[in-house]
Amino acid sequence: MKARARFLLIGATAMLVAASPALALDTVTCADANGEITFTYVTGPALVQPVLSVEMQLTGDYGLSTDPEHPDHDGEYVSRGFIGDDVEGGDVSWKDGDGNEHLAMSFRIGRVYEARQALVGGVVAVAAGGLWTVTCRSSDLGQ
Repeated sequence: MKARARFLLIGATAMLVAASPALALDTVTCADANGEITFTYVTGPALVQPVLSVEMQLTGDYGLSTDPEHPDHDGEYVSRGFIGDDVEGGDVSWKDGDGNEHLAMSFRIGRVYEARQALVGGVVAVAAGGLWTVTCRSSDLGQ
């Protein structure tokens, strides 16, 4: 009888694991057609703040990162991130010495599907830098 109970417990555990949602991260890499800007962001399953990190590089020397270990990190952080119905985005900010928040960049990315194809793209704005239309690749979509 103990063997049967153990078998039932193992079977029930396997069903619970199979039914639990995947906690996968999605890495999205974007660039404009002229190669002036590239950026990458990572999203995860968190409901409150699903945009976990952002790295951006403009041609030349200007770049930013929300990763404290990255050489372009100067205190930037994801101040707002969201994932909706096939649209996602975020804002990256920094605080000055007085604690006032300033927007460094923002992005809005859409996903469109047709049969087995998907296109990902949108708009990114960099404070005092400009506005770009970008196309993206998503690891979640196998791109």
